[in-house]
Amino acid sequence: MSGEAATPNAVKLVHISDIHFGAANPAALEAFREYVAQVRPDAVLVAGDITQNGRQREFRAARSWFESLGVPCVVAPGNHDTPALHLPLHLHRRFSSPFEFYRRHMDGFDCVGRLVEFGDGLVRIAAINSARGVQGRLNWADGVIDLDGLDTALQQLAGGRDDAWRILICHHPLREPGHSRISVDTRRGGHALARCAAAHVDAILTGHVHDAFAHPLHAPRRHMVQMGSGTLSTRLRATRPSFCLVTIDREHIEQEIITLGPQRLDVHRNYDSRTHQPEMLFQHPASHISGG
Repeated sequence: MSGEAATPNAVKLVHISDIHFGAANPAALEAFREYVAQVRPDAVLVAGDITQNGRQREFRAARSWFESLGVPCVVAPGNHDTPALHLPLHLHRRFSSPFEFYRRHMDGFDCVGRLVEFGDGLVRIAAINSARGVQGRLNWADGVIDLDGLDTALQQLAGGRDDAWRILICHHPLREPGHSRISVDTRRGGHALARCAAAHVDAILTGHVHDAFAHPLHAPRRHMVQMGSGTLSTRLRATRPSFCLVTIDREHIEQEIITLGPQRLDVHRNYDSRTHQPEMLFQHPASHISGG
């Protein structure tokens, strides 16, 4: 069965994003719940866009669903988790306190500003908020990395066991995946990647593009990988609703993509750190590395 641990002490993390409550896919939500009940992962990691319009009722539905899964949920926000521009009663919050509803309803799940550990410290997880309510460019959906906030998360990840795996969660990919159907322009994303590599981050778990991927990168200690999850919403791009299982033991990390097929869940082993060769992070042109 999918989800069997690589070793008895492996940590199993289910990575999802872009659920978009308000535009969620009920069949995908139920299939996911059944999968979690069978696999019993150590945690579900949620890389943003929990809601479609940032409405309180959408956050309440999301919280109820997280609580129904019966496993720890670790959450970071996305650009849809602020009040939508077409909601006049809450438009002022997008400018003054864009994540007020997110913080209120995701209390206890939100991982921004704190460290979470699994597997007796084998896996250390922190998160940053790469989304903004407003910003000085036309596409407010694009990501922005606050380097001070990133440094705080990297300090939280530092330390622990010598063999610990360090995972950062953020909604926006720090570098645009090659197959993305939407433009991903994450400001200071290249700087963030370089800082993550220097801080020995092993995996960056993201969302936003609605299609799962794994993007291996060179790093000083172990190879770093940027991973994206699919979507559990009706807002599909290249693939059906999907999510990922990330399995970590002392020696390696694996990613399986689980896709909702017509009659069943289809499983595809997409990444294994023992066999995938990384890109050389620092061989890209400086203009690409800077991330804008």
